Amino acid sequence: MSDSVTYAGIDIGGTSIKYGLVDSQGKILFKKQRPTVVDKGAEPLIHLVTNIAEGLMYHAAEEDHDVRWLGVGTPGAVDARSGTVIGSAPNIDGWQGMAIGSVLGERLNMPVHVDNDVNAMALAESRFGAGVGYDSIVCVAVGTGVGGGIVLNGKLWRGANHTAGEIGHIVIDPNGPECRCGNRGCVEAFCSSAAIIARVRKKLGGKLTPAFENVLRGNVANLNIRKLFEAAKKGDKTAIEVIDETAEYLASGLASVVNLFNPEIVIIGGGVADAGSSFVTAVSAGIRRRANSSATEKLRVARATLGNSAGFVGAGILGETR
Repeated sequence: MSDSVTYAGIDIGGTSIKYGLVDSQGKILFKKQRPTVVDKGAEPLIHLVTNIAEGLMYHAAEEDHDVRWLGVGTPGAVDARSGTVIGSAPNIDGWQGMAIGSVLGERLNMPVHVDNDVNAMALAESRFGAGVGYDSIVCVAVGTGVGGGIVLNGKLWRGANHTAGEIGHIVIDPNGPECRCGNRGCVEAFCSSAAIIARVRKKLGGKLTPAFENVLRGNVANLNIRKLFEAAKKGDKTAIEVIDETAEYLASGLASVVNLFNPEIVIIGGGVADAGSSFVTAVSAGIRRRANSSATEKLRVARATLGNSAGFVGAGILGETR
C-alpha cells in the first residue's frame, strides 16, 4: 500500500463504539467514541453505526485523506466474505444475522470489510503493537466479554466457519457458573468484568474493607475493574485474591491454547488488562505452570500496547487481508 493511504475503522464494543483514521505507519490521525446503546436493540444500533460511518468518511474527505475502504470490527462470529454476523453476540439482542457489510457498503458506496472485533484487535497488535516481529500470535481481550484472535504467518486464522479464536468459551469447569453462551464454566463466565465484580461483591459481603472504603468513597455502587486494581495496589487482600483467581482462570484456558498452537507470543488486552500490568504477569506465570514446558520455552506473554484504539485500527487494515 502507498504511504499516502489512510485506513478508516469502526470498533463496535459492548459499551462504546470507537472509530477513527490511521496512516500506514500506525499513527492515529483522528479518533472518537460514542456509547453503543445496545439496550435499544439491533436496528437502532446499525443506524447509529451507519451515521458514524458517514461522519467518518465526511471527515476523511474534508481532510483530504485517501480512504479506499471502511473496516468494521463487531462482537460475534463474522463471515468475513459477506460481512454478516453469523454468531451470537450476547451483549446485542438481535445482532446475529446483521449484514453489516452490505448495509454500510450500499450507504457509503465503497468497499466495507467486517470481522470479529478481537480478530481486528489481533491484526492491529500484530501490525503495529506488541506482536510486531512475531509470526504466530494469540491475542485475548478481557473486558465486557472474553474474546480471542489468532494470527499465523501474518494472516488471521478464521477457521472453517469463521469462528476460530473463541477463547472465552473454552470450558475450564463443567460444573462452573452458567455462561451467556448457554454452556457452563467457560473462561468468560469467570473472567468477564461482570463476573469479576460479582465475585468481589460476594467476598465483601456488603462490608467494605478500609481500602475499598477509600477507593469507592464509601459507596459499593462505584465498584468497577479500575477501582478493584486501585484497592489491590493499597494491599487489600480481597482485591488481590480476586485478581489472582481471575488470572488463574484465564491461564487455565490459555494453557490449552498454548499447548494447541505453540504461539510465539500471547497478547492480553481489554479493560481488565489495561487496569493493571500485574494481571498480565500473573497470567503468564499461570500459563507456564499449566502448559507443557516445551510449548512455553520460547513463549512471551505481553500486555497489548495499542489500548482501546486497537479495535478500530485493526478494522481499518482488514481490507489488506482480502
